[in-house]
Amino acid sequence: MFPSVLAMVAAAAAAQASDTTRASREAFTGCLRAYVNRSVEQSTALDAFRTAYPQQCTAQQQAFRDAIVRRETAGRASQAAAQEQADLEIDDARLNFSERFEMSLPAQPPAAQQAEAQTPPADAAQPQQQAQTEPQPEQPAQPQ
Repeated sequence: MFPSVLAMVAAAAAAQASDTTRASREAFTGCLRAYVNRSVEQSTALDAFRTAYPQQCTAQQQAFRDAIVRRETAGRASQAAAQEQADLEIDDARLNFSERFEMSLPAQPPAAQQAEAQTPPADAAQPQQQAQTEPQPEQPAQPQ
């Protein structure tokens, strides 16, 4: 039993040592989390949040991007593939926190949701009106 516990501890330590992006990822996501929490506490409007959010945590984002590119190129990925992977991971983190902010907003009142669902688009009524005003083609006379 003792050797298996020792082996698990060694494997966990090796896994932590091989994660070269951990510190920069935690700094980046920590910064995003702090900004989102501040925005929620200050009741920031959605439009204001969406405007300011992309400019937040840019230094941490760059450090995270650099760490991802180093990790990917060390694994023999091309520079383009490494940049693409960095973009994906950064976009994923930003999307996660922006969704957290949006979920914290008060829900839309049910009456407003029903009004939106019941209001037909303006274009939807036009085909019916046109069909009623167009003359019907004459039917050919049936031979007797």
